[in-house]
Amino acid sequence: MSEEILKLSRALVFAAEAHRNQRRKGAAQEPYIDHLIEVMNLVGEATGGADVDLMIAALLHDAIEDTGVGAAELEARFGARVARIVVENSDDMSLSKPERKQRRLASIAGKPVDSRMVKLADVISNLHSVVVSAPAGWGSERKIGYLESCRDLVAAGRGASAELEETFARTAETVEQAIREMDGMDIEGQRAAVRHLETVIGQPVHTLYLPNTGLRKLSAPDIERLAEMAAHYFPSVTVVEAHAMVEGKLRPVLLARIRSDDSDAIVALAQRLGLAFDQDYIGIEVEGRYVRVYTDDTA
Repeated sequence: MSEEILKLSRALVFAAEAHRNQRRKGAAQEPYIDHLIEVMNLVGEATGGADVDLMIAALLHDAIEDTGVGAAELEARFGARVARIVVENSDDMSLSKPERKQRRLASIAGKPVDSRMVKLADVISNLHSVVVSAPAGWGSERKIGYLESCRDLVAAGRGASAELEETFARTAETVEQAIREMDGMDIEGQRAAVRHLETVIGQPVHTLYLPNTGLRKLSAPDIERLAEMAAHYFPSVTVVEAHAMVEGKLRPVLLARIRSDDSDAIVALAQRLGLAFDQDYIGIEVEGRYVRVYTDDTA
């Protein structure tokens, strides 16, 4: 296997880990890595796969902005050029949205070709999401406004890649047509949301019960610890304080609700919680079924 393929493979693993708990904002709630791979593929197609560093930069273009990974770490792992491109595609998140948009538009023409190519691929991927799964509350007017802002940005940075610019033009035309055809929907995004609930994101919700077998008072640090442990493995968790009658005794308990198709991962988390909180067992309920995972099982 060539060194470039290994480097790309390492970047894929790095991106998957860095963005592991992130999902897109629309109804489909796609894993965020899907977007990153699409941007990488668009750049790869435009260059015939000849520029692996550019593909890696496309894959990692949101790493600094969204995950807290620093430019120095990217440079150490993937080289100075990759780090530069990612930095040049990262907004200053301390600014307001209008300020970030204005700065993006004003600066793009002065950026190197490779950085503009990554931004162009990013814009194309984002336009796909506007039709397939827009964020909640995005009506037709807002979608058209976003499309026009994308056109302004691409026009300002024109000259980076004829192939990507052509892809953008086709995508923008298709997206505009789709938005205008959907204009008559009573509730924007309703059809997509229902479809995804029924087929794509209708995941089982697991409830984990921390039964407080020590009968002690539970506090805010307990809630934070439980939430942090669950959030390390799953994109979202809801922690609820409750009371339960267990083995004839009323006690404060904590519940964690997690949506996941991976029951093995849920059980593994239950085992970790049992040890971390010194519990005799952790209860798991899903779709009306209940089991206990005993701490002794982890020995």
